[in-house]
Amino acid sequence: MTNIPLDQAHDVSGRETHRLTTLYPQPDFVKSAAQDKLVGNETLPRHLYADQRNKLYPCHTAAATWMSALFFADKQASFTPAVAESIKSRIHQAAEYFGIAGAVAEMEEKAAAAGQVDINSLPDSEFAVVWVGDNGAKERHWPLRNAEEVKFASAHFKKFRDNFVFEDRHVIATKILEKAAQYGADVSEAEGTLELAAGFGACAAKVASQMIKDRVRLTQRQHTELAGELSKLAEAIDRNPERARTVETRLKLASAVDNFDRSTNLHRLYDAGGLPRPEEVLFAITEKVARDFMTQNVETTTGNVYALEDLEKLAVEDVREWLGDDFADAVSAGGVYMDRSKLAAIVPTLDRGMAAMLDRLMSEKSAGAVVKSASADSLLSLERLRELARS
Repeated sequence: MTNIPLDQAHDVSGRETHRLTTLYPQPDFVKSAAQDKLVGNETLPRHLYADQRNKLYPCHTAAATWMSALFFADKQASFTPAVAESIKSRIHQAAEYFGIAGAVAEMEEKAAAAGQVDINSLPDSEFAVVWVGDNGAKERHWPLRNAEEVKFASAHFKKFRDNFVFEDRHVIATKILEKAAQYGADVSEAEGTLELAAGFGACAAKVASQMIKDRVRLTQRQHTELAGELSKLAEAIDRNPERARTVETRLKLASAVDNFDRSTNLHRLYDAGGLPRPEEVLFAITEKVARDFMTQNVETTTGNVYALEDLEKLAVEDVREWLGDDFADAVSAGGVYMDRSKLAAIVPTLDRGMAAMLDRLMSEKSAGAVVKSASADSLLSLERLRELARS
């Protein structure tokens, strides 16, 4: 839902009421109605609202019913189709009961006509999809005027994203996420997909290079020339890994790989075929992934990173033997078992000597580091992970 009041009872400032009644003048029976006849009060029974669940759109009088019809005609896109139909039906039933069905129908017809004019006058920025054909004809789809439309667009983007090349996916996803933030729209079911396409993430240069090499291997027999051209991108990344870590470069890579996949039909291997889309590799480590990584793992002063889950499995007796009584007592729960929160707080503060001893203990117990200091770039630089986690 948006922060704009959805019905007259919640329009405390009166701004929405003034705006709507200026567009659609009130009948005399509404103009002359007292405030409580228009909005009701907190004691009004739930069954006298068109939206009984949320107690919206009071229909206890003829005036309230007409005003609720007016507000709902303007706000109905903020509801799912099923809920909207239910609310509209109750408003119409009340209008019939009070003998104002004609007045309500007249207002709704005007609102519907104005709504069509309004959508045609919207700028391109209010649509997720804007497409211009070779003949210059423009098509616009998925308007983004409210939370419900944004949610609709996000769901359809997730379902139909492969119909668009990456450059278009990037633009569409960015628009949807911006509008979701503006309207507070719930796009949680598609949020991960949107963030990847929008480029809200990172990856290691080696991972980007390997993604390209995998595609070259899959296509070098049937598409020798194209595969040869693509392999040059991997070579360029290997020569200059720092450049591949910039967002601009990874966006260009995603577009190039997407075009390659379409030219070689590799895009048919997405999902069930096991081949990741370019953005699912190049932007795989999002802020959430980074935060989760830094929350679930701990880095020592020797540069190694261990999963807290693995540290928890250590026996207190072994820790006491290798690292001493003071440390064992500090990171355990009464000397009985290892305490996750204490490990997370204390392990990063160990001096290099103690950290090296912990490395030896973990190696002895066959609990290797998640990331070793010498190969951190195979995942992503630890500093970059920390930056993402702090975002």
